[in-house]
Amino acid sequence: MNKYFKTAWQRLRRTPYQTLISLLVVSLTLFSATVFFLDAAAAHKILRFFETRPQVNAFFKADITPTSQQVELIRSRLESTGLVENFKYISKEDALRIYKELNSTDPLLLEAVTSNMLPASLEVSAKDPAQLKTLADQLKKEEGIEEVRFAEDVVFTLIRWTRSVRTARIALTSSQIFITFIVILSVIGARVTSRKEEITILQLMGATRSFVTAPFILEGMLYGFLGASIAWGITYLAFLYSTPFLSTFIFQIPELYPTPVFMLEVLGGELILGSLVGGLGGLLATRRFLKS
Repeated sequence: MNKYFKTAWQRLRRTPYQTLISLLVVSLTLFSATVFFLDAAAAHKILRFFETRPQVNAFFKADITPTSQQVELIRSRLESTGLVENFKYISKEDALRIYKELNSTDPLLLEAVTSNMLPASLEVSAKDPAQLKTLADQLKKEEGIEEVRFAEDVVFTLIRWTRSVRTARIALTSSQIFITFIVILSVIGARVTSRKEEITILQLMGATRSFVTAPFILEGMLYGFLGASIAWGITYLAFLYSTPFLSTFIFQIPELYPTPVFMLEVLGGELILGSLVGGLGGLLATRRFLKS
């Protein structure tokens, strides 16, 4: 294996300009794929963020102040369904505070309302917005609940919109993966074809198929590995540079900010993808040439 690796490395050094151009094409292709992947990951998190924004509001009767045991009982029944993302209890005092914040510019409205006049309520969001109606129907059955509200039309419009976006994202991601695969295979294939005389001489000398193929596979893997490293480095530097411009939007959705661990996972995925595709390109191109 060390001998094959040394041969592959010597071939790269022997034609520096061709190597540089091929490496540039592979790097740009993987860079495009990385940016597209990060866009797709961000789009997924944005969709999840907006999907969990709609919620069901359940209002207790105004003359009822539910005990903590009652609230916990309702919580446990809802969470047992496995549909609940968040559950929040708003007491009469909390409702008054919210009311005062919303009407802080109108002192007459502030004087006219006390906490006893406002109902306690529950705010429940679902993991899947399509399940909000199920949660709303269950809340209507709970004792002491007078009214249950949720914007059904808005929720179902959101569901249709997110499904359309996801379908388009899957189609675009699949096409980008295919394009990346074809471009890298073409680059590695061109490298193999340019060495057809060398391959012919090796065959005439009685070299085995594995002896001819292995250096080209390793050469393809080197292209993929180095190209992936360069592509990831450019992507990370571009992200660091653009962070000040994106921070206003990104930090409104905390899950959208890529952590160092996530970026290292992206690097690992790129290195594996680049090496596999590069090695496969070398294998297929060499086999095609040997058959011809």
